Amino acid sequence: MRVSKQINVCLFLFFCLLFINSPSRADEYTFDYQKIIPLTEPMELDLQTVMGNITITGTDDNRIIVEAEKSVRASGQGEAEEVADHIEIKVKKHNNKVTVNTNYLRMINRSPSFWSKIFGTSGNESFGAVNYTIKVPTQTSLVINSMEAKIELSNIEGVITIKNNSGITHGEYLFGSVTISQPVGEIELKWIEGDVRIKSNSSRIFVQQVKGAVDVATFSGTVTIQTNLDSPKNYYVETTSGSIIFSVPSSSSGTLKIETETGNIKTEIPIAIKSVTRHHLVGEFGEGGPAININSTTGDVNVNQY
Repeated sequence: MRVSKQINVCLFLFFCLLFINSPSRADEYTFDYQKIIPLTEPMELDLQTVMGNITITGTDDNRIIVEAEKSVRASGQGEAEEVADHIEIKVKKHNNKVTVNTNYLRMINRSPSFWSKIFGTSGNESFGAVNYTIKVPTQTSLVINSMEAKIELSNIEGVITIKNNSGITHGEYLFGSVTISQPVGEIELKWIEGDVRIKSNSSRIFVQQVKGAVDVATFSGTVTIQTNLDSPKNYYVETTSGSIIFSVPSSSSGTLKIETETGNIKTEIPIAIKSVTRHHLVGEFGEGGPAININSTTGDVNVNQY
């Protein structure tokens, strides 16, 4: 028995040393890109990419400055350069739009499995992502399409439209309408002055809104809305299995309709109730104000003050 244990220990140490001393299968290489476009009027920036980090900041500069970093994990410098050469970044200006396209070009004598490695779907031997850092004039409108990205936006006064299949979307100090379609991940918006529309399947959603209406629909995930109710439009928040926290100022006014099939309803604001059951509440608070419609099939709903 002791001999067997000693052999097992020796084998364990052998494989540990073998792993530590073995050469790395892949290293990370980066390749930089920059493009500067002078502007004479407000523009729309249309960014199309696959995966990576996207940071867009509004400035007082009348230029769009596109800085990109191709991040490639490969078995050597030669393979990394080959991959980077076939990740094409095209920046064009046409009329009132600037387009940034990320194109993954076909590589000769490469099997389809090679590109699956590039996108991380069949192992970690090699991949290519593009990280964008872009500065735009504050009045620029944005259209962003991505498969998997971490998006950071700040100080933008234009209309924003985002389609991000999965990842993280953060925005702060946005002074225009924001529309986000992101099935999976995290969405966090702070200090928003504009209508917010979000559609998701399973995301944690947080919205802190100064002005504008809200229309949020998701299947699961916690939804937290903090809004001043400063809009003539109606407010809609709907989940299937996620809980909802809806917060308003103590001086605000509105009509409230809450429905849930199996979740609990809790309100911490003074409401003149018109009808109420365990899973249904209709009432109003203050004088006048927009209509607030909150629905959750199985999640809890909490309406409170801040």
